[in-house]
Amino acid sequence: MPCVDTGRISLYVEDAGTGGVPLLLLHELGGSSESWRKVIPLLATDRRVIAVDMRCAGRSEKPPGPFTLQDLADDLEDVLRSLDAGPVDVIGAALGSLAGALLAIRHPTRVRRLMMCAVAPDMAGPTRAYVAERAEKVRVVGMRGVAEASLANSFPPTHDEERASYRGLYLGNDPAAYAELSLALARLELTPADWGAIAVPVLVASGAHDFLWPPAIGRKVAALVPGARFDVMEDAGHFPHLQAPQTLVRLARAFLDD
Repeated sequence: MPCVDTGRISLYVEDAGTGGVPLLLLHELGGSSESWRKVIPLLATDRRVIAVDMRCAGRSEKPPGPFTLQDLADDLEDVLRSLDAGPVDVIGAALGSLAGALLAIRHPTRVRRLMMCAVAPDMAGPTRAYVAERAEKVRVVGMRGVAEASLANSFPPTHDEERASYRGLYLGNDPAAYAELSLALARLELTPADWGAIAVPVLVASGAHDFLWPPAIGRKVAALVPGARFDVMEDAGHFPHLQAPQTLVRLARAFLDD
């Protein structure tokens, strides 16, 4: 599907399948809708599946200057309105999980159910410093200069094949746009009251081998959201949609169709 121009931003959208409640897929930092290539065919058999390249990622517009993750959530609301999607179910991965949470907080009638894979309650402490430092480094050395360390953190040694396959997608990022998206993530602040405002059913799913945001971090998020469920994907690291797509889809279907 071509890009959707909301008047504020032009976002590339993959739109596949029909039927059921539309399902919105939100990618990780460094990825795009292409990150969901193994998941989309498994879900589009009986669902309309919408995968968006968020601003400064993939084939979407990459405006200069700072923005916030709240802006990403508002971008998504505008795109879904343009697509006449109605209420949607959302599956996010890492950055995409936080964008999905903000969509549910800022536009509560838009989200029916929310599944967050690899998520943290906030960016405080070492995580914020790490992401901000990498943003500044990538402006100088480019994507290739940070790729090996970043991918090693996201892909456990048991998933070397998936890491090698993903590397080209990661290297294709525009360094300046990647830096701005990284800084938007680093600036994010979510309070317990923000998480508590999410009033839709939520599933938090962590990869057992997630080095960056391990299951203990995911459990903290689930504890902050009223009624949220928590599960562990034993065969996944930080990017379960890339590393264990069938496990993710199994959990998603059980949760979204409940």
